[in-house]
Amino acid sequence: MSAKVPDKKIAVVIIAYNAAKTIEAAWREIPKEWVDLIIIGDDCSQDNTAELARRLPGALVIRHEKNQHMGGNQMILYDKALEMGFDIVVLLHGDNQFDPGKVPEMVRALTEGGADAVLGSRIAGHQTREGGMPRYKEISNKVLAFVQNRAYRLNLSDYATGYKAYSRKVLETIPYRRNRRDFLFDEQVNTQIVKFGFRLTQVPIPTRYFPEATTVNFWTSLHYGFFTLWTVCQYLLHNWGLKKFTYLEPRDEKRAGG
Repeated sequence: MSAKVPDKKIAVVIIAYNAAKTIEAAWREIPKEWVDLIIIGDDCSQDNTAELARRLPGALVIRHEKNQHMGGNQMILYDKALEMGFDIVVLLHGDNQFDPGKVPEMVRALTEGGADAVLGSRIAGHQTREGGMPRYKEISNKVLAFVQNRAYRLNLSDYATGYKAYSRKVLETIPYRRNRRDFLFDEQVNTQIVKFGFRLTQVPIPTRYFPEATTVNFWTSLHYGFFTLWTVCQYLLHNWGLKKFTYLEPRDEKRAGG
């Protein structure tokens, strides 16, 4: 058990792809006294990310021989965390775009704040421009969050974040293995959390854009935006009983995540 939360077993899972320049910095900034284990998923990187990660004390490295994409990588890491009995799982990215120093706040939102899942919000952090977020991303994130809030009946500011924390109950309940395996996996998880009645909250985080950080171009962002809106439509259609979507149905108890 972690030194700061002795009654909970906490894992940080890091999804990494070609993160040789940043993986050590991401690992170094994690407050180790809050974490029992760091699990790094190397998604068949073309550089020496896995080699460098294996040198980091307290890290378990899982290298995929075939690229699993962002969603597929998360599926494997969540399966592993559940298998190993962790109570809380915090998601970080190996490009170090999200501040690992916020792990304590993410964990406290679960252990003390009564939340079941937490989003690290760059918008709530009020540093989007200072942190280098492109203006079109800031505007689009706010528009999408407005639509999602109306549908989900919440008041959150940044569903598109890649910094998240989940309770074991959430990961055991939502059928995340039915989700898409690409970067749109996260939006389906957000929708599942709401659909299955879990409490979703947010923690303000700084915005960190820099040359080594992974970013998507305008057209990929546009694709993401359209799919997010379609996910909201799926949620509403499912709730209204007009059309059923498998990833919003209860999971098969015989298979973890499915």
